[in-house]
Amino acid sequence: MEKKTWQEKEEFGFSLPFRCWDSTLPEFVYPAHWHEYYEVFIVHAGKVSVVIEGNAYDACRGDIVFIDPGQVHSFPASDHGTILRIFHFEPRIFANEDHIHGITGEGTVFSQKPIIHAVPRSGPDAFGEVLYTRFHGILMELFGEYKEKKTGYRLAIKSGLYLLILTYLRNRLAEDPGACSKKSAALTADRRLERVYLLIFKYFNRTDLDLDHAAQEAALSRFHFARFFKQQTGRSFYAFLSSVRLSHAKDLLVKTDLPITVIAEESGFASLPTFYRVFKAGTGCTPITYRKSNN
Repeated sequence: MEKKTWQEKEEFGFSLPFRCWDSTLPEFVYPAHWHEYYEVFIVHAGKVSVVIEGNAYDACRGDIVFIDPGQVHSFPASDHGTILRIFHFEPRIFANEDHIHGITGEGTVFSQKPIIHAVPRSGPDAFGEVLYTRFHGILMELFGEYKEKKTGYRLAIKSGLYLLILTYLRNRLAEDPGACSKKSAALTADRRLERVYLLIFKYFNRTDLDLDHAAQEAALSRFHFARFFKQQTGRSFYAFLSSVRLSHAKDLLVKTDLPITVIAEESGFASLPTFYRVFKAGTGCTPITYRKSNN
């Protein structure tokens, strides 16, 4: 089982879920993590390595990197003195624009091409010098509006973010009309759910089965999978997993003479106290009482 990543949380102002600043760390090195907001940064000086959902990129001076909410990413290395101009903004800034996610699939926007290079390149990773200049200009205007906070700056920032996403999406759709939906279309919602159900019913007795493994099976990020599973089933992943484990434990209590400790272990509960707590919450009685009343 892979090591878990941690969620980075950040408080935003309610009226403007946006923040930007220049990093001042001697070296920009950060472990694997994820968060529920977009992250965009420009390499202002130096060079940084970034890994996004297992894909590694080297971002040099001037390059722009986009990270969607829920994407696991890390910064394993950077040049000494690297400066990043970082932009964070929450999805709720587009709360009334559901068609954005309808175009991109699963709430993603930038995952198809997360890095735009400052130096013009050829091939499938090239955005072109004109488009790079436009992206860079939009971000610089956002930075200036946030720092100066002139009258109407909130509106200017929101407008700038819309323009940023519009520019990105139109270019991607112009290159390949199906590009933004191919990844999400590879698995239908029913197929994702079927794969997760199979995983749960096969490995529910493993105490290390968790949200990360289920998300990987569904081919979604941890963040998007948690939301997807709740929408599809009406319950959280862990609530569903617990119900499967509890059902198995009840069956063993009635049909076997196995000790309680063995039943707890074979049902996937990490400890006996946890088993007793979950069992009492789910049935209203202890495992011993349940066994006696059903024999």
